[in-house]
Amino acid sequence: MRLEAKVKKLKGSVVGLEKKLKAKQMELDGVNAAKEAAAEEAASEVFGLQQAMYNEHVNGFQKALRQAEFLYWEVSVTDCRFNVNLDVYDDRMLDVVEISQLKAEKEAATTANEDTVVTTPAATMVDGMVGQVEVADEEADGVEEDAAGEEVDEVEE
Repeated sequence: MRLEAKVKKLKGSVVGLEKKLKAKQMELDGVNAAKEAAAEEAASEVFGLQQAMYNEHVNGFQKALRQAEFLYWEVSVTDCRFNVNLDVYDDRMLDVVEISQLKAEKEAATTANEDTVVTTPAATMVDGMVGQVEVADEEADGVEEDAAGEEVDEVEE
């Protein structure tokens, strides 16, 4: 009898826990649905903003073309020589891709030159002898001190 009562009690608690589990599962499904709806709304807003930005760029470009056509009426924007993929670089009209390649090459060359300059020791001529920069700096400091001392002597006289 006791065991049957205990079994009934355990079955009742299992049924109660199953109901709680179903309720929690439904709550979780509601939260997931709200999250998905918010994600879709955010994605559509981002897409709308991207479209608005694209349209502003297109409108700005069309405005620039109208202004160029108005200000420089002798230049036809429909001419095949008028190419929007060209830009001015180093006083030449070049393709945008070519400009980026030239900039990369120039940067690489500059970096290589900086490495060379940094590793090369600086030398100076002092009294016909090659010395380090520090020697020249020390002598320059001495000359400056001598000149400053002479100026003080001249002022005192």
